[in-house]
Amino acid sequence: MSARKAFLGVDGGGTKTRAVVVSETGEKIADIVTEGSNVNHFGWERAQTVLGDLFEQIRASLPANTWISSLFFGLAGVDRPEERRKMSEWISTQWPGAAVGVENDTLPALVSGSGETEGIVLIGGTGSIAFGINDRGEQCRVGGWGYLIGDEGSGYDIGRDAYSAVLRSFDGRGPQTLLTGKILAYYQLQDPTALIPLVYSNDFSREQIAAVTWFVFEAAREGDEVSLTLLSRAADELAELVRTMLTRMSFVKARVPVVLTGGLFHAGSPLIGMVEGRLSGRADVVRSEKPPAVGAVILAHKQAGAAPGDHWEQTLSEIK
Repeated sequence: MSARKAFLGVDGGGTKTRAVVVSETGEKIADIVTEGSNVNHFGWERAQTVLGDLFEQIRASLPANTWISSLFFGLAGVDRPEERRKMSEWISTQWPGAAVGVENDTLPALVSGSGETEGIVLIGGTGSIAFGINDRGEQCRVGGWGYLIGDEGSGYDIGRDAYSAVLRSFDGRGPQTLLTGKILAYYQLQDPTALIPLVYSNDFSREQIAAVTWFVFEAAREGDEVSLTLLSRAADELAELVRTMLTRMSFVKARVPVVLTGGLFHAGSPLIGMVEGRLSGRADVVRSEKPPAVGAVILAHKQAGAAPGDHWEQTLSEIK
């Protein structure tokens, strides 16, 4: 039996790393999720340990007579060329003979959302950031400077303002809001002042601050003016990241693909329409329906110059 090629795509972030392997005939061989591999968060040694363990799981999943011919990695924390080169050289030692591509996690997200390799990715999660890539391969980032001095329009930003709105309402400095009842019920608290020891405790994380964004969406759907204002403000900030990118980078296309990804842009999120409306003059806004790991597999496939197998598109569409 002749050897069969397979393609590996990896999306590595601060929270998790996901690897997808698809054969040249379109068979999904592996879909593995493990720990985060962001070099900036964890350092090179930890990131390489996580990826090394992942590689062992992938090798164990490969059927007989199947080999990885091309790998593409979208990794958070490898923004500079020297960082990408260092990571690529190390990965090549782990997969000798295979083609290896390494970029930050923007390009796979762009490809998975729009099918294009030129455009902008707007990430709205606990943090916020915009990345752009043009037809010459030039890259640019706007925002993403962390919760203390940046991340405007992010889940953390919205969540913090939601807590503030509850307390301003309690003081009489702000209007009444449905957020008060929703947040207090969630934490089983009787009084808004009980939020203070909770929020300021050492183990109360940024993710927990961002989590109440769900109540902002819920209250906004119920017509809560405070929540609608918070989301409108966030949409202004998120759209500004993209508008700034459009002034800083040169794109060939008159209308630039903008892929929305991250928890704030879940299916049905009002922020999708809000951001799209603010960018209607220059951007084609789409919400990513496929995970970035699928974009990485597509890039691994293109990198190898391979033709799609019989079930290639169908297999990729089924990976969620």
